[in-house]
Amino acid sequence: MSSSVRNVFWKVLYLPIHPFLVAALPAVHFFDLNLGLLEFRDLSKAVILAFALVGLLLLAGRWIWHSFHSAAMILTPISIILFKGNKLGPWWSLGFLVLGLSLGWILRRGPRQWPRQLSLPMNLAMMALIAMPLASAWRADYHDKAPQPTAFFQSEVPLPALSENRSRPDIYYILMDGLGQPTMIESEYPITRAEYSDLFSHRGFQVSFHSFANYPQTALSAASTMNMAPVQKILNIVDPNSKDRRILTKVIGHSRVVRTLRQWGYQVVDFPSGYPMTKQDLALHTRVGFWSPTFVEYYLIGEGILPLVSPLLGLGPSDVSFALRRERLNFIFDKLPSARQGIADADPVFVYAHILAPHPPFVFGPQGQPLKSRTEFGFADGNHWLDLHGRQDHSYRRRYADQAVWVMKRLADAVDGIMASSTRDKIIIIQGDHGPGSGLEWEEPENSDHFERFGIFNAWYVSSGQSVPLYDGITAMNTFPLLFNTIFDAELPLLADQLWFPRFSRPFVFTELSVDSLKTSN
Repeated sequence: MSSSVRNVFWKVLYLPIHPFLVAALPAVHFFDLNLGLLEFRDLSKAVILAFALVGLLLLAGRWIWHSFHSAAMILTPISIILFKGNKLGPWWSLGFLVLGLSLGWILRRGPRQWPRQLSLPMNLAMMALIAMPLASAWRADYHDKAPQPTAFFQSEVPLPALSENRSRPDIYYILMDGLGQPTMIESEYPITRAEYSDLFSHRGFQVSFHSFANYPQTALSAASTMNMAPVQKILNIVDPNSKDRRILTKVIGHSRVVRTLRQWGYQVVDFPSGYPMTKQDLALHTRVGFWSPTFVEYYLIGEGILPLVSPLLGLGPSDVSFALRRERLNFIFDKLPSARQGIADADPVFVYAHILAPHPPFVFGPQGQPLKSRTEFGFADGNHWLDLHGRQDHSYRRRYADQAVWVMKRLADAVDGIMASSTRDKIIIIQGDHGPGSGLEWEEPENSDHFERFGIFNAWYVSSGQSVPLYDGITAMNTFPLLFNTIFDAELPLLADQLWFPRFSRPFVFTELSVDSLKTSN
């Protein structure tokens, strides 16, 4: 190595990058903890925003202390508070604040050499802290034999040839997270039929009162529905004990249904929920609001300083996250009627909207009023919700009902807007990915309320007046075979209506159930 190259190498090592590395730590730790759920790209937006904030603070510190090394030395403990304050707790955060202020006072008295001299060991220490979770993730990834797509997933759907005069109606597939079956919801939850299923039957929808999800988890359910087959047929499950769910992101984002519709000339429009596994990678149009955090970003907000200082401002610990959650849901409801914006009238659209409600967290009251948070923010459901809120909290069903009442009203208004948005024929499918989780025990299938969790809302609107042969006990993976047979004269066989319950910790180990057993148990 030449002397000039060696000098550049050492200058780079002495750059004051340690506050940036601190900012990246929460994202890297979250990636390690959720390796089976996330791709590394899912961290990019959060890390870029964190780096931008640190960069601005570093520039301000350079102006005050006349040295990037001095500014970085002060900013590192402050960054620890900003990005890990809630995780550390008030006393550790107070200690880092005192440290930062003390360093600021000392360095304000005059330039010092030691901040530059300490840059290298601090950079190396922060690099080591980042390397440990990355190494842990790599090791777990190396040993986990993840499922792989099968030849069936790669195959095309056998549809008749497309003719020029064939009608291609706009298709809206609205996947409501946790939206339960009317039979169960209207009898066991404090929701009336007028507030729930009647909102859509009165608008000309066919509402199925006995429909079921094939799986009780969002990604598994969406994967089977969007590929018209059980997950066990879509994936080659090499090791049933694998915890790696990331392949589900691919089979949802590149599903057989979307590939087929694109071949038929459909423009695909995606309204992502922020949950990384349900986004449509093949969508040509993605509608997302500016204030729309992802699953990762909500976690990072919860790790940082906001939940720590919110009570001091008279707010609940997650009120900021609750407000952002409401903003994202309202954005989707508001923008669904204009999903065709920027698309030629002659082109049919397939609109896919995953709306992460009425699933927890419960952020709306029955009239849309904002709710105050009680605990840390989380998308936990079932017994995980109880772990977050306390086993003594028996308010799940009431709070679910309150949020569902508002969500259904907003959804009905969005449907009115969709119907009025153009003169094109439309098919609107509103479907739950699974039901609520008040009786769900993630690791104990035998002790879970299967009828509640598997029962889903399933309502169809066809503007041409054509009826869809929904039948009692239909499951979600027959949605698109039924649709293609109805509107494209396909002859796809309907699948056996089977159900599978995996534990949360083992997503590919299934306990098989039957629709008939759910009906009789209820």
